[in-house]
Order: sequence, then structure tokens, then C-alpha cells
Amino acid sequence: MIPTVNFHLIKACNFKCKFCYATFNDIHSRGLSRQEQFKLIGCLAESNLFKKINFAGGEPTLISHLPELIKHAKECGFTTSTVTNGSLINMKWIEHIAPHLDIIGLSIDSIDDETNIKSGRSKAGRIVRIEHLEEIANACKVFGVHLKVNTVVSRYNYQETLTDFINKIQPFRWKILQVTKIEGQNESQFDEVKISSEEFQEYCKRNRKGILPEITIVEESSDIIQGSYLMIDQFGRFYDNSEGKHNYSSKILEVGVEAALRQVQVDISKFEKREGNYRLATIKS
Repeated sequence: MIPTVNFHLIKACNFKCKFCYATFNDIHSRGLSRQEQFKLIGCLAESNLFKKINFAGGEPTLISHLPELIKHAKECGFTTSTVTNGSLINMKWIEHIAPHLDIIGLSIDSIDDETNIKSGRSKAGRIVRIEHLEEIANACKVFGVHLKVNTVVSRYNYQETLTDFINKIQPFRWKILQVTKIEGQNESQFDEVKISSEEFQEYCKRNRKGILPEITIVEESSDIIQGSYLMIDQFGRFYDNSEGKHNYSSKILEVGVEAALRQVQVDISKFEKREGNYRLATIKS
């Protein structure tokens, strides 16, 4: 059983990345209530099947009660994580949540303004500035939160090199992901963003050079990504992408964790190949 579950709390996002595989364009109605979200986290904990929960979206920091959900998950015994574009958080936010949050995953595909605007990682031409990303990285160091970086390699950034910037902000883990087609999510613009396996490998090879030894690089090709993540959508349903599209289970709160799990397929060997079951060093004082 995969010990990590990714809870996609919200469809909405303040950016419009053209390669996004979690647009949830196939969902057209409201998800779980706040109370149901807390209840679902409790059910996952009671199942004793999972060690880590990652809060994602859309953009999860659009949810005002995200810190409360993180705190609840930590009190339930989970290693806690959230992945964000970083636009809506700052040092004060991190200081507030630090006692309950183990990992912040920052989505950083490029530090070039034009690249981010072209790819859609922006809103009305506004992007997340390098200085702001550095502030978040520094806050993680100050308040004892592990920093991770996720980079999606697409037609927009496959020729770029992020090594110096990654070395500067010093995440403990850098995930480099090949842009991946998921039906119902990003297929309408995929021809614009896709890259070949050779182009992805060249990006990885170039960006490995000179990286600090304490930073772990994990390379995830489209093949590894597909079927290696266990996810929950806004309705509280497990889902997978093993067949290149979202396959949803029944609602967990209606049928139970184990019954819903039997309705999805996740490849544990791929999960292990992408080093999903890593352990955190103790950095909190």
C-alpha cells in the first residue's frame, strides 16, 4: 500500500498553467464542506493505512481554513505537506503554521518572467517574483519547515537551467517532472507544451551538474508519473491516473476507506522508483 495520499482540496487556482494535470475540468459542482474535509482526514487516520498527507489543489492556499486542516492532520498523526505556487503565502503564514507543517512544496518551473507568463504560471501578467520565493525559502529555514521544489519541464522551459537558483534556496528535495498528458485535464493544450523523453533527460542531465550534494534530485518521466500517485478529489473520492485519465472511486465518507481504495489502481513499484517513501531529517528545534 502506498503510504502517501494527496488531497486535492479545491479546483480553483489563481494561475492558469497550460500543462496542469489537476484542472478538474471534469468536475462542475461543489465539493466537500469544511466539516466533511475534517471528517475525511479523521477517517484516513483511523484506517492506519497512510503516514503522510499532502494538501494540493488547484491552489490550496486559496482555502482560508487550510492551516486548520493541516493542524488537524498533524494531530491525527500524519506527516503533513502542502504544495503551492507560493503567491499567497509569506513569512508570517509560514511562522503560524510551522508547528504543524512538515513540508512546503513550491512549484517553480522557471525564474524567467517571460517563460512563466507564456506557460500560464501567472495572473494578468503578474508572476511570483524571485525575491518572494527566496523569502519563502528563508522562512522555511528559520521556522523549521522542510522545503521541496517541484519543477514541471515543458516546451516553455526545457532549455533552461535552474541549478544556481536551486542551490541558493536549498530545498532538501527537487522533483523534476516531465509534462504529462491527462485526458479531461490538459489535453486541449498538450501539443503546445509536450516534450520528448530525450528533451526531458537532457534537461535533467544539465540541471544535475553542480547541484549541492545535500539536495536530492528525483526525476519523474511521464511513465513514472502515470499510476504512481494516490489522490483524493474535492468530493472525497480516491482517484488515479493509471490509464492517462482520472479514474474516481465512490465517496470515501459513504463507502469507507478500504472499499473506496479497491476501486482505484496505483503502482507501488513506480511509487518506490520515484522515491516516494522518503524519510525526513529532523530540523525542527
